[in-house]
Amino acid sequence: MDAVLVTEIVLALVVLLLVGALTFVWARRRFIAGDGRPVMLCALRDDGGQRWRLGLARLGASRFEWFSVVGPSLRPEVSWLRGEVVLGGPQPTSDVIPGLAEPVAVTGSAAGRTCEFAFAPAAYTAVRAWIESSPPGYNVNVA
Repeated sequence: MDAVLVTEIVLALVVLLLVGALTFVWARRRFIAGDGRPVMLCALRDDGGQRWRLGLARLGASRFEWFSVVGPSLRPEVSWLRGEVVLGGPQPTSDVIPGLAEPVAVTGSAAGRTCEFAFAPAAYTAVRAWIESSPPGYNVNVA
């Protein structure tokens, strides 16, 4: 084989891998938000950690779930029952978090785990409203 053919094969493989990776990220994102549940960008920092990890927060009828943006897993890394989630007040953060404009940081806890989340202000308002509202079917007939 000559050098040109080897270069073409290597470039074709690189392009194929890149297209495959982008297709997987797109398909994973579609799967996570597949049934119409609200999904928003949200960063996570474990208690005492220094590094923010960008991810997707999903609000379901009964659960708050957080998925890493990059990764093969279709399972959430954080999954808390709606009634157990406790969020603190929002604090502006000076940390630069790619994908989040003017993020606010908030401490969240449930099931014995404490994390710090960073949301865009509008996303934080949506999560706060979701937490404070009643889940579907809960105390339906209460006047």
